[in-house]
Amino acid sequence: MPLLCDLIDLPAHALITIVGAGGKTTTMYTLASELAQRGKRVITTTTTQIFYPQPGETDTLIVAAETSILLNKIDAAWKQYKRVTVTGAPIRIDKLGGLQPEQPYGLLIKSGADAVIVEADGARHLMIKAPAEHEPVIPSHTNVALLMMSAEAINQPLNKKIAHRPEHIALVTGISQGDILSPAVIARLMTSEQGALKHIPTTAAAYLLITHASKSTKDAIHELASLVRQSIRITNVFYSELPGEWS
Repeated sequence: MPLLCDLIDLPAHALITIVGAGGKTTTMYTLASELAQRGKRVITTTTTQIFYPQPGETDTLIVAAETSILLNKIDAAWKQYKRVTVTGAPIRIDKLGGLQPEQPYGLLIKSGADAVIVEADGARHLMIKAPAEHEPVIPSHTNVALLMMSAEAINQPLNKKIAHRPEHIALVTGISQGDILSPAVIARLMTSEQGALKHIPTTAAAYLLITHASKSTKDAIHELASLVRQSIRITNVFYSELPGEWS
């Protein structure tokens, strides 16, 4: 199966923002690894908060709030590594704080990175979400946006076991909690300026990525993809059964 880095059209200096639910962190690190294997220098980071990287997810972690300090440490890291994760200060024993929205672009243009990948909101490990008033924290100059959801949410009733911020999904899509998240309903969420596209620059290429696909959800995924592709804001739709294996 093709790699995600081969399916999405990446500019020479890519600032990739990932929002939504269903595997943002895994996708961020997997995409970074794909690009690093092609010889690219890649920075992974967040504008919200993130768990400490697990072994193998990145080559090195740099923690600092000031851009000048980050740049010095990144410059030294490139001598050994292709994948560098940077964050702000720790906020608790297991989580790291994010960068300011303007910092990822500064790192992209000044650090020698070929790509910066940014996780820009949280979903508490649920299948689908709509952003709250303060979300997402989109980095300035984002030129690629990955909108994520899990196929396991399709045709399920809207509730807090399935969705992060179900009340916001209801508001954006015009349904009530307990109603079914049909492909048509999810398509409204994914193409709404108050849903998955909230704060995404109109100049950015936006892709819908659907994770956790299975034989039982393939027909619904195809229906959803067909509906979403009708939006002029969506560049394409891809789905995966396993991390890193996209169709």
